[in-house]
Amino acid sequence: MTRAAVLAPGYGGTAEQGILRALARALRRFDIDSRAITFRTRGTRPSRGYVSELEDLRAARDALRTQHDRIALVGRSFGGRMCAFLAAVEPPDALAILGHPISPPDRPRPSDEEALQGMRCPTLVVQGERDELGPLAVLQRIALVNPLIDLAVIEGAGHDFGAKEKEAVDQVARWLDATLR
Repeated sequence: MTRAAVLAPGYGGTAEQGILRALARALRRFDIDSRAITFRTRGTRPSRGYVSELEDLRAARDALRTQHDRIALVGRSFGGRMCAFLAAVEPPDALAILGHPISPPDRPRPSDEEALQGMRCPTLVVQGERDELGPLAVLQRIALVNPLIDLAVIEGAGHDFGAKEKEAVDQVARWLDATLR
């Protein structure tokens, strides 16, 4: 069985985003292929209804599916939101999100909560303990009602993980190795 993951960057990021490159290296250690993408809308506002971003994810997923048996969607921040929206309607074999910006201050995102709450595939959310864009209380509430969601908290980290980025990346790689078997 062969395994692969689509890697989606945070807002404004590219396929060369540092955390995606680190993740690709970590996944290779587990014989998991990966394809990092750059959203076509990079540098502009997201498309209406995220149509372009979801098309970009589908194209990368479908390309990997021609050569691999098991496919995961993995996203960093904004990329994680996009992966969750696609996974909500077209569940992959696994979904992993690094720093879900599910509820920025004074900007609740009910559609994000709804997508995550209704997830039908194994899902890992790796969140910084002090992530101001994705409060743990919101994610914990959702994880309590959906047994397919694992929440891994990186102590002392904020939204960008900082010095704890390797810990977050390693969490995702180990989880995908176990989940995609």
